[in-house]
Amino acid sequence: MTDKTQHSLWTEKYHITSLLVNPLGRLGLYGALNLLQETAWMHAENLGFGMNDMEKEGMFWVLTRQCLTMKKWPHFGENIRVQTWLRPPEGAFVSREFAFINEQDEEIGLCTTSWLALDRQTKKILPSQNLRDWNALTHSRATGLTAEKIPVAGEYQKLAKYRVRNSDLDINQHVNNTKYAQWILDAIPYDLHRTLLLKSYSVNFLAETHLGDEVQIDVSCSSPTAETASQGSTAYRGVRIGDGKILFTALLDWEKRA
Repeated sequence: MTDKTQHSLWTEKYHITSLLVNPLGRLGLYGALNLLQETAWMHAENLGFGMNDMEKEGMFWVLTRQCLTMKKWPHFGENIRVQTWLRPPEGAFVSREFAFINEQDEEIGLCTTSWLALDRQTKKILPSQNLRDWNALTHSRATGLTAEKIPVAGEYQKLAKYRVRNSDLDINQHVNNTKYAQWILDAIPYDLHRTLLLKSYSVNFLAETHLGDEVQIDVSCSSPTAETASQGSTAYRGVRIGDGKILFTALLDWEKRA
């Protein structure tokens, strides 16, 4: 393995503990997103992209889009590996990709994420090509996933309402990206968690959310229901009640459990 490969392809090992599993005894979406975040954090620190490094350079990263697909969800007690790597930038966007690998060396999940670098003072987007020598940091592998734009238009109905709390904030004083998924999961009736298997999760982050904001979670009226379909895609969005701003859109692909 070359020095470049050692830096460009990063692996973290995880044991699926009781802190990570959902009520069905498996790693769930919220737990998986946290493992992705932790793996990315460790790799960024190794590459000189860590939070302190970025602060010194007067900039920070924002996650704009994400797409995760899972073939299998690990059970309690299993050991897995999460690999991550950076792809060559496209315009202002930098893509970070991931793979979940189980104890049998099976690739059970893939994820792609899209990031922008912003100036800490002006909040303006910084040209990615000026940030680093990407040839030394990127990896040739591509997952084949695309974090596509999720349409905002359409008729939606209210599912739930949340107020941003202290525990929703990350170290950068922003609402942690994993919390949006948790809000959606909490808004879904529990019977659906028991009867449906999540196949993929996509999300577009459209606006910042702040401490004290009230956020309404809506579901698309045109999405298929488990009562009439064996599989489908359900669209969700988060709306700030104070000004009606759409904060995020998300799409969950599912099928009925066998």
